[in-house]
Amino acid sequence: MKPFPILIKKPGVRIRSITNKIIEIILRYTLACVFLFVFIPGIAQDCSSVLDDAKSKFDQGHLNEIIGLMDDCLEGNDLSNAQKIEGYEILALTYLYIDSLDRADEMYLKLLEQDYEWKPQVDTEVEIKYLSNNFITTPIFTIYPMKIGGNYTFIQQINANGVDNVTNSNQSYRSRFGFQIGAGGDWNINRDLSLAGEIWFVSKNYQYRNNLFANPATAVGGATPGDSLLINYNAIGFDVPIYLRYTKQFNKWHPFVYGGYIFHYNLDYSAKPEYYDINGTGTTQIVNPDVGQTLNISSIRNNINHSVTAGAGIKYRIKLARGYRYFLFEVRYAWGLKNVLNTDKQFDFKVGDNQDPVREYTFKYSQVDDDFRMNQIYFNLGFVYPIYKARKKGTKIKSGKKKKGEVDE
Repeated sequence: MKPFPILIKKPGVRIRSITNKIIEIILRYTLACVFLFVFIPGIAQDCSSVLDDAKSKFDQGHLNEIIGLMDDCLEGNDLSNAQKIEGYEILALTYLYIDSLDRADEMYLKLLEQDYEWKPQVDTEVEIKYLSNNFITTPIFTIYPMKIGGNYTFIQQINANGVDNVTNSNQSYRSRFGFQIGAGGDWNINRDLSLAGEIWFVSKNYQYRNNLFANPATAVGGATPGDSLLINYNAIGFDVPIYLRYTKQFNKWHPFVYGGYIFHYNLDYSAKPEYYDINGTGTTQIVNPDVGQTLNISSIRNNINHSVTAGAGIKYRIKLARGYRYFLFEVRYAWGLKNVLNTDKQFDFKVGDNQDPVREYTFKYSQVDDDFRMNQIYFNLGFVYPIYKARKKGTKIKSGKKKKGEVDE
């Protein structure tokens, strides 16, 4: 009986195997790098040469040789947008000259897909200018995914009310800073005119000051300074503006004006009063401040209101790989149309209910509100996102004839 053979692996064999694998990996990596840095640029260079060849054939009048020559390059990623625009422009002209008008339209649409706001220049072939008259490049819709800004509120008194002699009242209103954040969009009727709608979450603030029960020097007992009342108001709600916008385009800068209507819905209306009970005269005054808590007075405010509005602003265009975006700045003023005070509910509270904020507001702080309107000025920043859809008009260029008119963008 023969013994089983014993296989002995020599250390040198295993080392050579590992070395061969390392060499194989290095070779593969080197070949990949050669392909990326040598062959790929060569392909891109070939597409540039194809474009040059197509331009040469077009200049020589060899139109039939151009068709199909650039298809792979134009559909691929080896040409820049500017080169693709040039290629599709050549194809559009080629199809126009051989009276294939539908194909010319198709090539022009593909051109616009490379630059949605492309327009013929002074040195552009006149046939392309006429062809462009058959197309509309204005976005159908323009979206404002976010607008933010600040506002100031101005109180317009309708009727003066109060617990003191209102004819000698020292009351005054002061604007305070508020903020808003919103979104919206435009439906573009044509290049210059659009119908816009937005929705905003808005916080508005203002301040009320008054001196109560003050006596002049001629009064019995002499002059007394009266009590001092200060109230900070805050209104939170939604604004829904609807307006017509007119825009004028100047290269990258697009100024605009607009006018329309705003629907206001009030969610919460609060007041934070500070009452200073002042006794004595001159240097003997004794001040007893009563700084109250924030009181909800929504029940004595109309939660629905209306305004007319007008504004102006400017959009700045930025170029992206395909298409454009805009940054926006605008100033808007709104004139209130309706009394903010709910006169039907102004004294609608239980006299003995010490928990009623309106009762505390009226009796403890001696405040009876005026009838008033609220006007606002808004300052907004925003980002503009046009939704492009290049489309053909109902007319066509007819063979052998040229249409007059300016280019419609």
